[in-house]
Amino acid sequence: MEILNGLNRVYYTIIAAALGITLVSASASTPTVMQQVTTLTASLCGIVASLRAVIGVLALLLFIAGGTMYAGAHMLPAAGNLRGNLQGWSMGMIMGGVVGIILVLIAPYILNMIIGIGGGAASGIVTCSP
Repeated sequence: MEILNGLNRVYYTIIAAALGITLVSASASTPTVMQQVTTLTASLCGIVASLRAVIGVLALLLFIAGGTMYAGAHMLPAAGNLRGNLQGWSMGMIMGGVVGIILVLIAPYILNMIIGIGGGAASGIVTCSP
């Protein structure tokens, strides 16, 4: 029992020391609020730029695949469900491409709105360009 009490004391001492060191190092090198907001804004803008590139390419591929499938569906006989199903799938792909293009176009504005919610801390910083 005494060994467990001793181990608990050592454990709590290590936890307290780790928390104390973390607080001291955080208070010694805390950047200003504007530096934090600028860093966060730059990170979010980088993420948005990457997503815009990926979603733009995927939207283009969805347009091409959906259009090809829609054209191919018209070559199938009207009897049966395959033609209707293929047309439905192709229209879904084309709509997915439209939604992707809309997301690519409005992503910077949504991000600027989210950054602007910060109020006074985020005023006067450079926002993401569309």
